[in-house]
Amino acid sequence: MIKNVTLISPGEMGSPIAKYIISNGIKVISPLEGRSDKTRQRAKENGIIDSKNIKQSIKETDIIISILVPSDAKKLSDLIKKESSGLNKKIYFADLNAISPNTVNLMKKNLSDTNINFIDGGIVGGPPSGNKFPRIYVSGPYSKKFMELNNMGMQVINMGGEIGEASAIKMAYASITKGYSSLLIAAVTLAIKTNNFDLLISELKYSQPRVYEDLKKLKGIPSKAHRWIGEMEEISNTYQDYDITGSFHKGSKEIYKRVSRSKLGEKRIQPKDINLDVKEFFENLY
Repeated sequence: MIKNVTLISPGEMGSPIAKYIISNGIKVISPLEGRSDKTRQRAKENGIIDSKNIKQSIKETDIIISILVPSDAKKLSDLIKKESSGLNKKIYFADLNAISPNTVNLMKKNLSDTNINFIDGGIVGGPPSGNKFPRIYVSGPYSKKFMELNNMGMQVINMGGEIGEASAIKMAYASITKGYSSLLIAAVTLAIKTNNFDLLISELKYSQPRVYEDLKKLKGIPSKAHRWIGEMEEISNTYQDYDITGSFHKGSKEIYKRVSRSKLGEKRIQPKDINLDVKEFFENLY
């Protein structure tokens, strides 16, 4: 039975999930050595205990939950392998990052000669709030273990099956939602640059009202674009691995890279702090 959880890292998604886990009587720790004051404060506010470093976390924990930017996912598994040398008990490692099935299988292979049981996972949805939880798809031979955390800030869906299957559904889903958002940004930016913004908005209101409404839901992107660059790379690689063009999401990667460097993206402005109309928003987004 899970009594101690290590969370890496206590970010905007991980911290509120940890709060729900803690409210169910489970201890949550996180190695905060070298982390920013903002991260430390967020961890403290959500009841997460500082375990200092990875080695200490591994000693204390039953399961490690990894929620990171995609580019850091494999680096963490490498570090965990190094620091778990000599571990005399079995623990679980649930990777919930937005990475390709190929990447996640490399991580599994990397940990195969350790005492760590690997769980593949993918998050669909935003941070938990009230009774609304993100759905967490998990797969692999040890995925049933993660069901012990079901309804603790997460709606866990156990796929069973093989490592890589949970990551695959995450890649497919995010390729639609985040790919679509990048297309909207590109299209509106084109309209602005060709002095056709008002005409495009008028046409969308007339013939595609749902798309127009979607334009007004993009204010969360400036604070997230930097994280989505690597995710688009992983999605592109997944498509290529299955003999489908990866070009769609290579383009999305470039869009989010530009957004991350924009006036709004560079400062990672939160939606509540953006007081701009639709045109002003897009003019400051790219």
